[in-house]
Amino acid sequence: MSNSKADDEPPKKYTRPQPSLSSLPDDIVLRCLVRVPRSYHLNISWVSNDLRSLVRSPEFNVLRSSLPKSSLHVCLEEDDDDDNSSFHWFTLNETSTTEYGLVPNPTLFPPHPKYGSSTVSVGSKIFFIGGSIEPSTDLWILDTRTGSITRGPSMSVPRRQRYAAVEVIDGKIYVLGGEPYIDGRLFHEVEVFDPESNTWEVTEVEDVRKISNCSATVEEKVYMVDYEKTSVYNPREGEGGERLVQMVSQRLSEGGSKDKLNDMAHSVCVVGDVMFAFFNKTGLMWFDTKLNVWRRLVGRDGKELMFILDAGAMAEYEGRLVVLYMGDEDIFNVPVTQSVRCMFVSLDRAGGKICGTIDWSGTVANVPIMFRFLHCLAVSG
Repeated sequence: MSNSKADDEPPKKYTRPQPSLSSLPDDIVLRCLVRVPRSYHLNISWVSNDLRSLVRSPEFNVLRSSLPKSSLHVCLEEDDDDDNSSFHWFTLNETSTTEYGLVPNPTLFPPHPKYGSSTVSVGSKIFFIGGSIEPSTDLWILDTRTGSITRGPSMSVPRRQRYAAVEVIDGKIYVLGGEPYIDGRLFHEVEVFDPESNTWEVTEVEDVRKISNCSATVEEKVYMVDYEKTSVYNPREGEGGERLVQMVSQRLSEGGSKDKLNDMAHSVCVVGDVMFAFFNKTGLMWFDTKLNVWRRLVGRDGKELMFILDAGAMAEYEGRLVVLYMGDEDIFNVPVTQSVRCMFVSLDRAGGKICGTIDWSGTVANVPIMFRFLHCLAVSG
């Protein structure tokens, strides 16, 4: 009889090794990796030498270039002295292997008066919702492939662009706010439009004083960035009397009251499920949804990434952050035209930090001094 301890221990249960990417052929791994947002490439390259070489390989770039591409539609509004406006649509295109330009959009955009309304894209279609100066219940739908525009069903409550947050969750368009008054009180009914069934549904009524049109969808929630506060709407909460719209942040960083957000956001967008905003005083920031604080976007050296007075428009394009802004071209110190300038920023996520690298910057168009940014939308082909 053996007295060894091994005889008393129960036999170890066999566990099947978990499959991993390293067990797959390189061509299959590449096809998986090309669908990962560009902001996670740095994390991938740190996992192993093999994954680092695949992400940096020519085959990886070839596969990424073959994926369905989106196009960036930019609308500039031209104001004249007679309080009339005209609208000019452009598409951001590569003009050479290293340069970009705003090219007049070949799609025939019909001249209807709703371009000043709230806009959002779903697939290849652009939806114009509500009014600009005056509240409206209108919905117009533009198919960018055919250039045709149709009138959709009306909302139940008139909205106007300045106070309406319009975002897409699970393919449906959510509209919050927009200054509806019912019996002298300010309410904000949440209406949802389903492009598949072409119908509206009223979901909730919230007694909220104001909702900003600077909004973005992150983690299937609508974040609204207003002066001195950031609020969130979660469509999956609300049962049991929970408030649907609630403030989540007033802070710029982890600091105390001295770091309160007392700034106005001009542009908001999402890249890789991260919300970015350009503020008047603090510049380009990203929102940490775990700590509910705003953080400055810096380069890999920890320094400020860029200095511009105003980001007129921002959007995600091919996995990168695109920032558009205006610059005056002076003749004898009198501005006569504006140069539309653009920056492509690659984003690297490492743990809880995000840093940016400016891949390209330059002038993409020259326009009259009266032009201003109105819409900037990424539309899938």
